Amino acid sequence: MDFIYLLIACAFFALQFIFQKLFEKRTVGGLSVCLWNQIVCCIVGGTFLIVKAGGSLLFTPVTVPALIYALLYSASGMICSVATISAMGCGSVGSIGTYCLAGGMIVPFIYGIFALGEEAGLFKWLGILVLCASLVPSVMGKSGDSGKKTSVRFVVYSVIVFLTNGLVSVFSKMHQISPAAISEDGFMFLSAGIRFSAGLAIILALASVKRMRGEKEAYRNAFWNIARVPMTGKLFVLLFAVAGAFSVCNTLGNLFSLRCMVTMDASIQFPILSAVVIVLTALFGRMFFGEKITKGSAVSLIMSVAGIGLFMIP
Repeated sequence: MDFIYLLIACAFFALQFIFQKLFEKRTVGGLSVCLWNQIVCCIVGGTFLIVKAGGSLLFTPVTVPALIYALLYSASGMICSVATISAMGCGSVGSIGTYCLAGGMIVPFIYGIFALGEEAGLFKWLGILVLCASLVPSVMGKSGDSGKKTSVRFVVYSVIVFLTNGLVSVFSKMHQISPAAISEDGFMFLSAGIRFSAGLAIILALASVKRMRGEKEAYRNAFWNIARVPMTGKLFVLLFAVAGAFSVCNTLGNLFSLRCMVTMDASIQFPILSAVVIVLTALFGRMFFGEKITKGSAVSLIMSVAGIGLFMIP
């Protein structure tokens, strides 16, 4: 049953990239806009969790270790989300997906080996080397959707996505195996509350700075004028829906993934998750946005799957 849950998580994690790309294509970009996306995600995701749990989440007791892990998890997730949306403005969905999922596998794998004492043979380490090497061709040459050469900015964003998505997996694993862990729904709801509060505070702070510098409609611009075209009610609802759809996919993916973490080794779970999502993300990028699978991205995809396949060899 754990493997079925894992495959379901893969499908939702792959779909979330599509909604992030749709959001990026329709907004002006910048930190405030990315945080606006986070706030909507938290509202939708939190509401979803409350409905799913029948309102009992509002009274979930929180332990100090769970709060600490939720803070670390939330900070990593926020940085990863901002970097991912920013990267989509200058690169392909497939390349971003490769970095995101590679980080989600390599970083927790290393954590599992050195912190949890999980076993790793020669083939697993060879898989790490091949997977790391696969990251290079994915950002070489031209991007899959625009035909432009890959920018240094895209590489920097991709590396940030790699590291922070890996840390998201590490902190969630640390919580799940903690004796003071709370329920999966409770942990996700707590993290949503933290991200909402932090995102709102940062947006208001940035708007306040702009207001002091003379921008008359700084607060309105921060929450309303975020599209590339003049904002309308229908467009606002569309952007809210796109961000909300990402949140639902991400929440469901995390819930199914968290369910597997209790009994499945990180060194087994994350290779499977990464391989499936990397392939699906590249295919979705082609299907929904017409992103060409260039020679570099094809080589990267093949190397990624090969590297991940090495993890499956006993």
